[in-house]
Amino acid sequence: MELQALQYPIGKWNPQETYTWEEIQERIALLKTFPSKYRAITNGISEEDLLKQYREGSWTVRQVVNHVADMHILHYIRFKHALTEESTEGVVAKIDAWANLSEAQNAPIDFSLTLLEGTHQRWTYLLEQMTAEDFTKGYYHPLRKIYIPLTDALDMGVWHSQHHLEHLKIALGK
Repeated sequence: MELQALQYPIGKWNPQETYTWEEIQERIALLKTFPSKYRAITNGISEEDLLKQYREGSWTVRQVVNHVADMHILHYIRFKHALTEESTEGVVAKIDAWANLSEAQNAPIDFSLTLLEGTHQRWTYLLEQMTAEDFTKGYYHPLRKIYIPLTDALDMGVWHSQHHLEHLKIALGK
């Protein structure tokens, strides 16, 4: 596989112009499915498997799982922040620095899988309570230097989930 295909196996995130209420509901339903997909793909893998990479120089399987849990907590917090603050700047993280912390490189992935399950339960519960007007709110992303409406943020969360699930499939040969 070429580098671009390994780095972005489902392509780069690209938001739609608009989302129908049905499309929003479809994305919420998809978001609910990812924790079990992550648990299933990592079920019974060895310590050796946790060190595998999806491309040379990439994060390990362990780092990817820990990264997804970290970032989805941030996604959830960004939603809550956007829903409760007048003017909001999205919380950002130095993702490579976080992934290179000893904790992210060595913690059992079950910690992150449990976090992912709980975060997605809370996040999708929040999403299901939101109105169409709520989804028009958003936040400014200081790294991307764009305003992200919550419809786009939801789409990004689904993309992020699938993006890294594909990385795990590549690394684990599934």
